[in-house]
Amino acid sequence: MKYLAIDVGGTYTKYAVMDEECNFYNKNKVATRQESFEDFIQMLEWIYEQNQDQIEGIALSAAGIIDSETGFMYNGGSIFCISNINIVEILENRCHVPVTVENDAKCAALAEVWRGSLSDCKNAIAVICGTAVGGAVICNRKVLRGKHFMAGEFSYILTDGEDAFNQDKTLAMTNGIPALIHLVSSKKGIPIAELDGEKIFSMANCGDEETLCCIRSFVNTLAVQITNCQFIFDPERIAIGGGISAQPLFLQMIKEELKKLNGVYPHEVPIPEVTACKFFNDSNLIGALYVHLKSKEEKINMDKVKEFMSLVQDRREGQYLRELFIG
Repeated sequence: MKYLAIDVGGTYTKYAVMDEECNFYNKNKVATRQESFEDFIQMLEWIYEQNQDQIEGIALSAAGIIDSETGFMYNGGSIFCISNINIVEILENRCHVPVTVENDAKCAALAEVWRGSLSDCKNAIAVICGTAVGGAVICNRKVLRGKHFMAGEFSYILTDGEDAFNQDKTLAMTNGIPALIHLVSSKKGIPIAELDGEKIFSMANCGDEETLCCIRSFVNTLAVQITNCQFIFDPERIAIGGGISAQPLFLQMIKEELKKLNGVYPHEVPIPEVTACKFFNDSNLIGALYVHLKSKEEKINMDKVKEFMSLVQDRREGQYLRELFIG
């Protein structure tokens, strides 16, 4: 069986037909349409129509606060045309196939739980560094959601107690990739438009001391929050994702800063075990497929339970009638 996995991003929406073994078919991307909600839905419909003859369901990954069990999206993160809608109901009515949806960072984490760097963990954390800082807390191999579906939304963490009312002091603003670009731009006098993550690490790997200093400062802020996560949840492992996690220097610096921070404590405490996520650009698609397959499995199991209970009820009613008329 094959499924259509779709990952909605602020600039592009990636999609692929995938089978249950994570093989990719017809992988592609389109510019994300977000002029209005109808434009957005029509874009998803168009993607479905290009692949409808091959697939039996849609697995959607998107930013925002999402109740994946009901399909309700409270918001769409940077996709501002999405607000308080049930995306699953809308797409199922238009496409006539089963649909699931999950937050993109949680999809990335579940991809690691399923087949990646967290596959041997029961309890773990994923921190996804992109435009902002997404993530997930994994408890008993399931995403911990919280009352308001915001567990693992690390972007909202406040990073400065002395300036706590400053939105620029949230983790999204201090440790999203734009923050690193801004640091290097200010230090080097290079226009922001001429910088990206790859160029910054290329400069660092060539020994540029000022760029290395900027990365070190950026990493230290993130390491502080990783340390806090360690003592809040005490996971077996913390996986770092996003395109930047493909840079060996980035992970090396995180481990160095975590070791330094560990020296603050007067007695021996665990240093967080960190690793890079196995999947990079494909992680959200893989995680979305995993969510869809688990939902399908749960539905099959629930149907079996209902069938069994109905059979039991029929037998009870039959026994009652026999006793009533036969005695």
